[in-house]
Amino acid sequence: MVNMASPGRYQLLACELSYFSGKIRPYLRYKNIPFDSVTATEEVYEKMIYPRVGWNVVPVVITPDDKTLQDTTSMIEYLERKHPEPSVLPQTPIQTLVSMLLELYADEWLLIPAMHYRWSFMEQRKFVDLQFGRAAAPTSPPLEQMDNPQRFISYENFKNSPQILGINEETIPEIERSYKGFLDDFQTHLSRYPYLLGDKPCVADFAFCGPLYPHLYRDPVPGFLMRCRAPVVACWVETMIGVLRESPADVYTVVDGKAVKAPPPQVQPGFLPNDEIPETLFPILQRMFTEQGPVLLDAIQKFKEYIKESGDDTDLMRVVGVHDFRLGNVTSVRGVFVYPLWMLQRITDYYSGLSPGQQRAVDRFLDRFQGGHELVKADLSRCRVERKSVGVRLARPGNAKL
Repeated sequence: MVNMASPGRYQLLACELSYFSGKIRPYLRYKNIPFDSVTATEEVYEKMIYPRVGWNVVPVVITPDDKTLQDTTSMIEYLERKHPEPSVLPQTPIQTLVSMLLELYADEWLLIPAMHYRWSFMEQRKFVDLQFGRAAAPTSPPLEQMDNPQRFISYENFKNSPQILGINEETIPEIERSYKGFLDDFQTHLSRYPYLLGDKPCVADFAFCGPLYPHLYRDPVPGFLMRCRAPVVACWVETMIGVLRESPADVYTVVDGKAVKAPPPQVQPGFLPNDEIPETLFPILQRMFTEQGPVLLDAIQKFKEYIKESGDDTDLMRVVGVHDFRLGNVTSVRGVFVYPLWMLQRITDYYSGLSPGQQRAVDRFLDRFQGGHELVKADLSRCRVERKSVGVRLARPGNAKL
């Protein structure tokens, strides 16, 4: 297939309403990587995405030399090597680990409130249906788009996703309680720092933008909640996606009746010095260790049982059974998701590769959190996985690296 991108430019095949499109698009903009944004219409799915990837999925990035990139974590790793400045990857062990943990939290746990708020409220269904119909058939009349959202390839899969994620009548009150607590915690943090780790975004900032923009800011019901309860978070989302063209540094004063731009404050963008983690992030990290951590650890055990029953070296389904999970005071059932274990494996591998001195520093940091050590040091040796074009598969013998 011929790549029709302009020379030197990438193509981003994506949708404005897509969770992970909301992660990679602001990253590309921040990095000043030249790209063309291609809406994933029916034709794009049929003639580009499926032939290249073998599955209907967005986002997909096509490089100037016609490589196909899928999965935002892998995309960013690839693009950081090709376009190293400005880097979004911390260079110190604790900040790197925290960035990876928060990326896992955003990608795989904030997915729960994102999908709940998108699909549980009938009062916004026409808006949601219009977005899917518009993405699939952008030249159709708007009312026709709204009445035919199923033209979007994966519409029914998304619509039916809450059940497998554990979203139901019993868990919804706890999902909303947890999400509102997260909004409060994140707003407190953003009142002190412009980004997660200081004065410039790390990879986890873009991961947070994934759920917070397309679903929780843009959709009417959660968007109203965010703007009313946590307006600082809403402003952060607008900054991340580039809606705000004026930065806080664009301050004007009046001289002789004319507006004159005041000199910007002398701030050198960067992560906090000395491998520091803001204390305002501690509640979000503890929320991750308390809520998501036990689910990941139990998924490891269930996955080991699955491997024992199904055999080795097989391509894996996205979900390999179900297991109990607890959120707040409620216990329910959800799918055993394999892909988050690949992301956790990256974290445990990173920790294992640190020097003894660096591990001691990380351990002292993790002492602050209940469940932190157990997650970062989880044993995945008997259930290692590796990336394939879409999803993961069991790692072949001898494959110690991702």
